[in-house]
Amino acid sequence: MISYPYKKDASGNLFPIILFQAEYKKSIAKTSALIDSGATISIFREDVAKQLGLIIAHGNPTLLGGVGGRIKGYIHNLKLKIADKNLIVPVVFSYEYTVSFSLLGRSGVFEKFEITFDEKNLIVKIH
Repeated sequence: MISYPYKKDASGNLFPIILFQAEYKKSIAKTSALIDSGATISIFREDVAKQLGLIIAHGNPTLLGGVGGRIKGYIHNLKLKIADKNLIVPVVFSYEYTVSFSLLGRSGVFEKFEITFDEKNLIVKIH
């Protein structure tokens, strides 16, 4: 089990954000994302694509809908190393995604771990 203390966003709000490694072809990016049990699929910011040398529009096009409306994105399969476990995860990248952090959604991630959100102690635990 690995525990991650919640991290502050730019406004000082605390969120279950974890550090991990993303790999595309031979490029590696050390990054972070909010663990989001409400997200079906992971969505990463454009800066992660740039670190990996990934061309966003070369993925499979998709439309994502949520509370904030719809955005166009592109699905890429990435190798992620989370809590010392290597996974192949579908990740959406979008030029329209302008939120301050990437999201780790359920697909390819949640079925590989037991994830506990400890709100009282502001820790997320990954087993």
